[in-house]
Amino acid sequence: MKNNNTPLPYWKWVPASFALAGIIIFIFATFGPPASSSGFVSTLKGAIQVVAPDYVEAKAHYRMIPDTGSWIFAFVLGMAIGGFIAGRTFSIQVRDIPEIWEKRFGNSRVKRYAATFAGGFLILFAARLAGGCTLGLFISGSTQLAVSGLLFGVLIFAFAMLTARIVFGKGGAGKEGK
Repeated sequence: MKNNNTPLPYWKWVPASFALAGIIIFIFATFGPPASSSGFVSTLKGAIQVVAPDYVEAKAHYRMIPDTGSWIFAFVLGMAIGGFIAGRTFSIQVRDIPEIWEKRFGNSRVKRYAATFAGGFLILFAARLAGGCTLGLFISGSTQLAVSGLLFGVLIFAFAMLTARIVFGKGGAGKEGK
């Protein structure tokens, strides 16, 4: 574990919050509706539509989703590419497997990627089951002071902390910290 006096090479929270607010204002001003990370659903709809067009047409869920090629897919692809570039050009080497994960579960990339995929799938499944999207609900909803967005933000952080405690143990110390 690093010394608490060592400065981290990240933005301080005030400039980061202004940058996030600027991005949100830009999205509202240029695209109108708030951003959404549900672009993969449009892609899934397009793939299913090729092999089973009648099925897609019969499902109300698929009828309300934009067709493939919408800006939503480009948004999601841009996040992935931007994250990869940022991670590879950061002044400090980014680890594919965080130290805290390695202490608890070992250095298997397959195990790390499988757990990450499973966690992402669960949150996406829950968001789609609720008829929404986590980014739209939390970021857009909370910036508009919608009770649902604020409540979701509180719940997502509370469950994230609870999950981290269960997965990593007390203080994130791994197996020896329990």
